[in-house]
Amino acid sequence: SGVPPTGWLHSDWSPEPMVVLSSFLLAALFILWTGPLNRRRPGSENRPVTGRQTAYFLSGCLAYLIALSPPMDDWSDFYLLTAHMFQHMIVIFVVAPLFLAGIPGWVLQPLANNRFTNPIGRTLTRPVVAAVVSTVIVILWHLPDAYDAALNHQPLHIAQHGFFLLAGLLAWWPVLGPLPAWPRIESPPVRCVYLFLYSLPAGLVGAFITMSAPGVYPYYTNVERIFGIDLAMDQQLAGLMMWVGGSMIYFLWITVIFLTWASREEAADREPRGSVPVPAPVEGA
Repeated sequence: SGVPPTGWLHSDWSPEPMVVLSSFLLAALFILWTGPLNRRRPGSENRPVTGRQTAYFLSGCLAYLIALSPPMDDWSDFYLLTAHMFQHMIVIFVVAPLFLAGIPGWVLQPLANNRFTNPIGRTLTRPVVAAVVSTVIVILWHLPDAYDAALNHQPLHIAQHGFFLLAGLLAWWPVLGPLPAWPRIESPPVRCVYLFLYSLPAGLVGAFITMSAPGVYPYYTNVERIFGIDLAMDQQLAGLMMWVGGSMIYFLWITVIFLTWASREEAADREPRGSVPVPAPVEGA
């Protein structure tokens, strides 16, 4: 995995060129596609993009860049399981939902118009399928052999992060999906149930990591310890991050969705149901 960095805060502060290039390229493509290139094509008034959407998407690109750049990436690669887990949390809980909240549905519409990609996408984004596939991805990549292989082989490590982004996009699609042809869950209470059920398997994986004997991931047993975090504490913090931290994020989303829905329902109940029309006076009466 290379030579451990010895710079300030145990980092060499040298970002991976591919991470920087991919994040900036993605941001530039979004700006061009939703801006100048969109306005040049006929019917651009039917392909709107809001400032909020742009802010969401670009924030997702920034979060991706921060998560996979120094110092977090150096800590993850050479010292701390906790840092590696935090990277994955950012990709799944921050980058993926920001991308979905930011990208306009019309950008993805060609996928729904294609006879090959439409059935695949429509199937994968169904709530049950999306939850199962994304959960399987998360579980498989957290198996010790797969986790260690990713840390020892850079191409696998890149693939791991790509799969976690895919898992995040699938997991959040039933809540935030922007493409009407691949519909998200419309009922807020059902969204809450979906998020609660989805949180359980990953929580169990986090609980397993937390309560297991130190050394679940052999890669981290022989690395240098930094910031006073020993092997046992590192593993427990990483597991708690996935178990308790992830559950709290889902609970926060559930709370916001439910309270927003409840307040709208209450406001709707307070609206007048309609009044009896008053007949107009008859002229000459």
